[in-house]
Amino acid sequence: MSLSDFLYYLWLACLGYGLLVVLWFVVTQFPKHRWSLLFARHRALKSLQLHEMHSCFISLVVFLLFYIVAAEVEWYLLSLELAREQHIRVFYMGMITQQFALLVVLYMVHRLRGCLFSITARICMYTTFLYSSFLFMQLVARGYFDYHELGMVYRIGGWACNIIAIAALSIYPIRQTLAYYSTRSDRK
Repeated sequence: MSLSDFLYYLWLACLGYGLLVVLWFVVTQFPKHRWSLLFARHRALKSLQLHEMHSCFISLVVFLLFYIVAAEVEWYLLSLELAREQHIRVFYMGMITQQFALLVVLYMVHRLRGCLFSITARICMYTTFLYSSFLFMQLVARGYFDYHELGMVYRIGGWACNIIAIAALSIYPIRQTLAYYSTRSDRK
């Protein structure tokens, strides 16, 4: 199996895990909160726990949507037929732009809903910014100085950012599930 195949399967595993976390939200939180899970505003969020839950859900949905879109944007940018130098520059600028759009959308949805930023949302923003820095490093190194020896740093750093973000997105569901089973065992 080549590195590309491994990274593709890792991408699928991360996407599947993210969809599993979305399913957790739908199964456990939707019956309690109904449509306020999707449409709650600042006035309806009366406690820090509700802010945290909504912020985690917003972060999860936005991150997964952009995770899927980023793969399509990446394949499209790779399919462009340009000169090598231009292709490298367009690819990395397109990916940086896409990551910047993720940051803007995540920030704007939180602001529009009047929701405080949870630790999960902050970690997603920090890792997205860090991944953008890796993309910028590659843009400068490969696109302007024709230096191609940082590929492994870029791959490892980019995947570390993705895995950290996905782990952060699963903190809230894991913590809530453990609390549920803890209170359930205390009742017995």
